[in-house]
Amino acid sequence: MSVISKTISSALTAAFIFMGITVYAQQTYDLDGLTDPTGFWEVNINAGGNNFLGDLGGTKGKGRPLLKDYTANTNKALLGASVSYNITNYAAFNAGINFSKINDADSLINNTGDFERWRYYRNLSFRSNIFEAHADVTFYPIMWIDHKRIELERWAPYITTGIGMFHFKSQTQLNGEWIDLQPLHLEGQGFSEYPDRKGYKTTQIYMPINAGMKYYLNNTWAVSLGVMTRLTFTDYIDDISTTYIDPQLFSKYFTPEKAAIATQLYSRSRTPWKVKPDVLKANPDNKDSYLTFYIALSIKLHKVIPFYYPNIPHR
Repeated sequence: MSVISKTISSALTAAFIFMGITVYAQQTYDLDGLTDPTGFWEVNINAGGNNFLGDLGGTKGKGRPLLKDYTANTNKALLGASVSYNITNYAAFNAGINFSKINDADSLINNTGDFERWRYYRNLSFRSNIFEAHADVTFYPIMWIDHKRIELERWAPYITTGIGMFHFKSQTQLNGEWIDLQPLHLEGQGFSEYPDRKGYKTTQIYMPINAGMKYYLNNTWAVSLGVMTRLTFTDYIDDISTTYIDPQLFSKYFTPEKAAIATQLYSRSRTPWKVKPDVLKANPDNKDSYLTFYIALSIKLHKVIPFYYPNIPHR
């Protein structure tokens, strides 16, 4: 075993021993009648607004990651459910699912003639349903600081990260019909002329990054407000990433009917005379993402019977 492996193994062992000592040896008292949640399960229902952050749409100027291109008018509802197990009074394991939609369109940009005009003239749009499943760990930093003297703070800020899987299916509208984009290979994915452009999968891995504030109403109920973004590993949620291709290639790889649809959709530019093979279509350097502002309602379950229990006793 290498020195690095031994070091990592020793660190993990020490961390587990420390956690065990912390849980079973701490001397605590409750605050405002709130008892230690360690060992209890919670069921969480969350709802919020979901917003796409990618190559399409956006705001004035150059496109940027994170909140720079956030536009409230493209928010879509998100609904989700999860279960949490409180490992300690400052850490919990969570697993859950979410369902939402995302969409965006270059036509929604307020074109002032700044750098955003490039996206406005490109004139592309998409929509997609999003289904995601995640497993992650929540850490309550204030509780970690106070965990030796207080069992539970009524206000508890938190951060969460882990791993998840999401499924999307990007579509755009043509003559009143919604068309699936991934099978059309609009940027030559999988074509021999573009060996560096592999076909992308519509089921992908992501990392949730979540921050918020939890408020314990009592020993049973809690409400959380937070924001979650996703670190994804694809630039094709909106089906665009790099440059235009020669539309004649569609006839080489597709049936005449499919080639005709692809030819109409690979470019919908307001300035079609500028669209040529290898002209930049989108920024390939930034991966797509989507952001959620949410509210969650949590209910703590009895430690033995997996059912709602309104009066959890003090330890």
